[in-house]
Amino acid sequence: MSLAALFGFGSVIFIIVMTGAFVYGMTSLRAAADRDNYRPGTTKAS
Repeated sequence: MSLAALFGFGSVIFIIVMTGAFVYGMTSLRAAADRDNYRPGTTKAS
């Protein structure tokens, strides 16, 4: 496998993994905010 093909494949995998991690992070952040009764306008829920 050439280096360019390997780099392209790795880039695609990296983008997919980082997108999944970002979505998971936003979801867990939203869940934590809801659990802490977060209100818009406050800097910290606790």
